[in-house]
Amino acid sequence: MKVDGFVLENPTDLFYFTGLQFTRGRLLITKTKTVLFVDGRYKEAAEKGSPFSVKPLEKKALEETLVAGSGKVFGFDHGLSVGAYKELKGVFAKKKKTLKGCDHPTLNVRAIKEKHELEKIKKSAALLWKGFLYVKKQLKVGISEIELARKFEFYVKNYGAEALSFEPIVAFGSNSALPHHHSSERKLKKGELVLIDIGVVVEGYASDMTRTLFFGQVSKRLEELYKTVVASQEAALKQCKAGVHVAELDRVARKAMGKDVKHFLHSLGHGIGLDVHEYPSISSKEKKATLESGMVVTIEPGLYLSGVGGIRHEDMVIITKTGHINLFKK
Repeated sequence: MKVDGFVLENPTDLFYFTGLQFTRGRLLITKTKTVLFVDGRYKEAAEKGSPFSVKPLEKKALEETLVAGSGKVFGFDHGLSVGAYKELKGVFAKKKKTLKGCDHPTLNVRAIKEKHELEKIKKSAALLWKGFLYVKKQLKVGISEIELARKFEFYVKNYGAEALSFEPIVAFGSNSALPHHHSSERKLKKGELVLIDIGVVVEGYASDMTRTLFFGQVSKRLEELYKTVVASQEAALKQCKAGVHVAELDRVARKAMGKDVKHFLHSLGHGIGLDVHEYPSISSKEKKATLESGMVVTIEPGLYLSGVGGIRHEDMVIITKTGHINLFKK
């Protein structure tokens, strides 16, 4: 869809383009200029740190900015609240301009990480790996899922994490068959699976990783599933390079699962950056998305047997022209 500019209000997009964090603000991008609108809480910080001119977050200031030469059609993210849309629509109509909804207009831009972004993502992944090695050592009979999750959170925040990318998923035994299990008071026993899906935020950038461990001897069936999941991920990783359609990654991963593919319950992965889930989704449903150099994606095949247990293995990789860089160790 052709537009003359954009109105952005998503706090993550505001951070991406300005380097500043606001809970509320507005960025107006036209062909000739970009203006940041903030309320009194952020006025001083914005005037000191914004790369763009700053105006108050008021109707009058927006009307004055929307002069005749600024364009006629403006896109906005569908994430805009109803109240904000009604306000904007009235202002734009008054200036004889039109607003058109766009699905995540910034995601294609944000998908290709610049050098400074990649450095921050590497730091985030490095701290996450350190946190994983720590919680791995905490495994013992009688520890609960929630206790292990809390130990992880305390450890990574003590070593510099600003936040967690998401609530840690720690699942013991049959709980691991639930892809988005909520860590509970269940206590660990010998001979159980331990699925750990964790992530941290460092300098604004998220990381994400999953490992499945055997706490003692598990069944042959679960051992087989583990080998299948790892083989599936390896098949997909071999295809991880610029120019490859994401649907092809999904296809080869599923093919490697053989008859067990029916136990694969989610997409193969996702882009990651300022948000833990970004464009592109690594799925057969993404018919047009292609990997590009500078993208950072997760590859996370999983197989789940209800009432028995589940295996998931997830890595983050940086896409390059000739292949990829895996941010986690084997």
